[in-house]
Amino acid sequence: MTEQSGHIHSYYSPGDLYRKIVAGLETLGKDLATITLDDLQPVDEFHIRGDTATRELIELAGFSPDMHILDVGCGIGGSSRRLSRDTGCRVTGIDLSDEYIDTASRLTDLLKMQERVTFQACSALDLPFEDSAFDGIWSLQMNMNIEDKSGWLREIHRVLKPGGKAVLYEVCGSNNSPLVFPVPWAQDAAMSYLVTPERFRDAVVDAGFTVQVWTDKTGLARKAFANAKQPEGEPDLPALGVYLLVGNDIQLKAYNLRRNLEEDRVTLLEIVAVKADSDSP
Repeated sequence: MTEQSGHIHSYYSPGDLYRKIVAGLETLGKDLATITLDDLQPVDEFHIRGDTATRELIELAGFSPDMHILDVGCGIGGSSRRLSRDTGCRVTGIDLSDEYIDTASRLTDLLKMQERVTFQACSALDLPFEDSAFDGIWSLQMNMNIEDKSGWLREIHRVLKPGGKAVLYEVCGSNNSPLVFPVPWAQDAAMSYLVTPERFRDAVVDAGFTVQVWTDKTGLARKAFANAKQPEGEPDLPALGVYLLVGNDIQLKAYNLRRNLEEDRVTLLEIVAVKADSDSP
């Protein structure tokens, strides 16, 4: 593991995560034998606009039950499980954090979804899969922690079948810099690698994809964080929330993300990129 990836791995390894989530569920009065995806939603949809965005992306993707989808940067598996439940497809999720992967697998077992959704820890820059192994790619807010965007995009292009879609939901830079830190994906600038939308699109195309959908969702992101306030004193945190994944300073991170959005420092993009069919001229 490189120094860079080690820093990122440490950030996404909060310690005893599964037990903390179970404790939160029990505090809320949930029976572990009957928990649902919606019960887990406060903690396992760790991206801007949460399950609302996930459902929109599922509709956009058009994945079908016969497909096997790779979720790159799956976190603790929330969107992987929702994607599989709503479409019937099989999903393999990968993440650099072995603690996230362990938690994702155990939560999936609780939901009795392990026959359709599986996970493994690995680097997105070195995917342990054969060429053209997957019918689709699903990746939500992943690129911010990857400096080698070309390497990541080439890898997902390699493992995607000809004619397959990559559905990406990504934070990019914008007109102003630097960012205000910390933010949800990074404690400081040492683990945040944002490029402009133009440079990111160039990287997608250079990796061999054709861009089918490119939608700016920044306005919706601003609305989602419009009420985020600068915290004062000790944080008042719920029993279950994404702070379990990235720390008790989540309210400050949310406020800083609001600032970055409003001050035109970051953008949010919804993307569908297609790998050319091998039979195409």
